[in-house]
Amino acid sequence: MEDDPFLTHYTYDLSPELITCLNDKPPLEEEVVLEWPELGKLIFKRPKLTLVEDRRVKPLEETRPFAKLPDIPVAVDNIKKLIFHKQLASNIKNINTFQLELLSIISKYHDFSYTERNFDNAEELRYCYCIHAINHVLKSRDIVVANNDKKDGDDDDELRDQGLTRPKVLILVPFKDAAYRIINMMISLMSSKENFNVVHKNRFVEEFTGGELTLPKKNPKPEDFEKTFVGNIDDAFRIGMAVTKSSLKLYENFYNSDIIIASPLGLRMIIGAEGESSRDYDFLSSVEVLIFDQSEIFLMQNWDHVLHIMNHFHLQPKEAHGTDLQRVRNWSINGLSKYYRQTMLFSSCKLPNLMAIIKNRCLNYGGSVSVVNPILTGTISHVVCSLKQFYHKLNSKTPTESIKERFDYFINKVLTQLQASNEKHVLIYVPSYFDYVCIRNYLKTEDYSFVQISEYTKPGKVARARDLFYHGECQILLYSERFHFYNRTKIRGIENIIFYQLPTIAGFYSELCNSIVDNDSYTRNITALYSHYDACVLTSIVGTQRAKYMLTSEQKIHMFHSGT
Repeated sequence: MEDDPFLTHYTYDLSPELITCLNDKPPLEEEVVLEWPELGKLIFKRPKLTLVEDRRVKPLEETRPFAKLPDIPVAVDNIKKLIFHKQLASNIKNINTFQLELLSIISKYHDFSYTERNFDNAEELRYCYCIHAINHVLKSRDIVVANNDKKDGDDDDELRDQGLTRPKVLILVPFKDAAYRIINMMISLMSSKENFNVVHKNRFVEEFTGGELTLPKKNPKPEDFEKTFVGNIDDAFRIGMAVTKSSLKLYENFYNSDIIIASPLGLRMIIGAEGESSRDYDFLSSVEVLIFDQSEIFLMQNWDHVLHIMNHFHLQPKEAHGTDLQRVRNWSINGLSKYYRQTMLFSSCKLPNLMAIIKNRCLNYGGSVSVVNPILTGTISHVVCSLKQFYHKLNSKTPTESIKERFDYFINKVLTQLQASNEKHVLIYVPSYFDYVCIRNYLKTEDYSFVQISEYTKPGKVARARDLFYHGECQILLYSERFHFYNRTKIRGIENIIFYQLPTIAGFYSELCNSIVDNDSYTRNITALYSHYDACVLTSIVGTQRAKYMLTSEQKIHMFHSGT
């Protein structure tokens, strides 16, 4: 078992030199590009350990019993080559090549970013991270149980096998239905014996099923909407689970749990805010595996909840919570847990918010692997209407500056031109609610003829806004992205669209473009504003090569013509 990645990653202390390297801002990293048959192009980054002597940089030799730098990941061709717990190994079935490659990475405790999640591979991804989570918990438990039987007087360091608190795995998902699928998958992976018991299973089934949306048969929603909002879509939940040899105990107190599954909102309600008396976040102090699934939906819910949770990892617990400090690992006591935590992020698209989590909030000394396959065409290829699409580039130097520059360009260039042309049936699409409010206030101040629809608009006012817009009684419909995500309402009468910022979910771009009225009696245009900080979503829409050209070109406006 000396080659077990679990032992290699968690049972050794970091060298002082490696800690210094990891603390550097930005850390010095070595980057390796790999090409695998199924996952495609990978970028592996690991800390680059150096020592400066006499103004020359020399590699450090690892000669002491400290954790070593990770090896470059290698894909296995057989599930038996991966070291899984015996209780788990017999239940793993029907693993394909894609899953083998995925398990080859995450089982070595590298951070992992995969932004090509879709409805076809969702269950395969879920199966892999459930295997990894259960495997991690079972191996941790075996070590604790074995050490419980050791006699007093044994080497104290050998008995250090725990964190400051018990929870080891945290899985964040957007809806109860996702948690329901995860827990059922974990049960199937563990219940090889007939006497395996799931405590509070009936309560779990009752609370995590039902509550489905009633989808209209007339004017049906898009297929991806129906698949996203399948099952129970409650987004305020959390559940703790304790794993034993013969049972899975649901609804355990967090401090008696090995695995926590929650939504960002559900966890935020427990963590609370500064000044609240009942807040609690000690259970995040020793999380060793963190998993985000369907991450792009977190931006449609409330991204601040995710950032708030990230700010409370690996803090010193306020209470002991029954922990035996003589059994706590040295690196956990010394406040180094953040360097051992593995983070896995799965989403359907590459977004700057998600990439910032990996870049700024993940310090795993095991390095990170990202799937970075180029996008050949992007969702712009799905636009079938005959449209002229104008992309206006903003040359902002900082993210903060881009906010002001975008607004100034919009009111001085785009709106001025719109007012001069006297065009009607113009939809202005705004992803950020902050930007939405700024534009709404400006349109009111300048007496523009407009109606508005956001996630906070009441159904009656939505219907009236749609009616006024369709009949041309107002010039502009101000439309928020979050409303579109949760409703996917068909807006009739659109003749021109202004994307104040490119859609977070790239598929919304082609969907809205294709909703424009098919009429040859007028010119139909798309106007989109983008900056260097929109590179991720721009790539998803126009493709990797075209996005690279648009971001580096001196040209300020780029035009695409579809449907010809």
